[in-house]
Amino acid sequence: MRLFLLAFLALTPAWACSCLNTATPCSVLGGSSVVFVAEVSVDSGEGWGKGPAKVVIVEPLQNVPEGLREATIETGAGSSCYYRLRAGERYVIITDGSHFSVSGCNPSFRVHGNEHILDAMRSRVRGGAPRLMGSVLKTTGPYSKEGGISNVTVELKRGESRLTAHTDGEGRYVLVGLDPGRYQIQVYKDGYVPDEQYNRRWSGRLVIKAETNTLEPLKEVPGEIEILANSCAIRDLSMWPAGSIRGTVRGLDGTAVRGLPVQVFALDRRGERESSPLQTAVTDSDGKYNVQPLPSGQYVIGVNARLSEDDNAYPPTLYNDGRSVYLGEVGFMVGIDLVVPAPRTPAQLRIKVLTAAGKPHKGATVRLDTPAGVQRWFSREHTNDNGELMAPVFVGQRYNVKAFHYSSANGRFRHWEGIAPVDVTGREAAVTVVLQVEQ
Repeated sequence: MRLFLLAFLALTPAWACSCLNTATPCSVLGGSSVVFVAEVSVDSGEGWGKGPAKVVIVEPLQNVPEGLREATIETGAGSSCYYRLRAGERYVIITDGSHFSVSGCNPSFRVHGNEHILDAMRSRVRGGAPRLMGSVLKTTGPYSKEGGISNVTVELKRGESRLTAHTDGEGRYVLVGLDPGRYQIQVYKDGYVPDEQYNRRWSGRLVIKAETNTLEPLKEVPGEIEILANSCAIRDLSMWPAGSIRGTVRGLDGTAVRGLPVQVFALDRRGERESSPLQTAVTDSDGKYNVQPLPSGQYVIGVNARLSEDDNAYPPTLYNDGRSVYLGEVGFMVGIDLVVPAPRTPAQLRIKVLTAAGKPHKGATVRLDTPAGVQRWFSREHTNDNGELMAPVFVGQRYNVKAFHYSSANGRFRHWEGIAPVDVTGREAAVTVVLQVEQ
């Protein structure tokens, strides 16, 4: 068992590390954290049981014990929270107590490429004027960013006062000599649009609510930032490349289809279409659509093409039979026209799930697949006391109805599963699925 656990920890991906710490390199200053610049003399290594790293302290910044010149740093090698310290590299080490350690959730950072952050921390320690810094990143998806964008204008505005900075070749910016107060923050660059969902997010700051003595997110005005006296603040921002894909949707008779969502899907690392669209746009009165903003890449364009969700009456339709098209950097593509069959008639399918003994089975989950095995619906609820559940379907469709249920009691795992086909010929249909014990 111990060998299995060690192997599991060694293979656990970095994202499995659960981070509750919202500290930044700047926010730890003025507190109890020990902060210093160090050069790694002994690499922390890779794999379970490696390390610890050994470092030489080249510049004390805060709370470093007097006379300390070298230190041993635990890095959690082999775990999902591993933070490698490479020999010959310099790092700003941020740690607590006499037992020094860093992790994937720790705000410690490599100096190379982040000299502006170290410079701001030095200024803060010496009592310098407040400054704001960060990077402007390129948005590639709802939760993904890719590198920095150069020559972006970052603007701080307070009343009639405006302060601006421009990002460098790595997308980094610094605004120095700020007065304390609240500022509106914006980014501008031709060919890009601000990623407002990311830029107007919660900053990560917490306050103690006196009534309940609990930590809660600090209420902030979206798009604003508060600069405190004698501080350095870090705020990363992001922008979408303003690429677009445009076209028209018509029916088989050539009539424009209005009010229909057109979906653009990115490809995953295997070159397969993602299950959910990256962006969606609705056709206007002339059947025209314009999906934007979009980064460069390969895309599949379709109507009602989301995997595992049959979300409107038009049958799933893909442009060019699902072959992808390429959109260049900050480019646009026109003439991506789709022809959709006539809309289907919505219907309701009553699903009844029974045990092998013929009794209603409560708590089962249901999914609907096409005869080709493509999932088109998945229940968010479970069957009720009567073993029943309603599912949205369409007249003229054939489905394979799959029901399943998992349970674990007294250390015993059980799995029930059943499948039954159904042809939906009217606005109301019914099917019964009998579960069998699989394990």
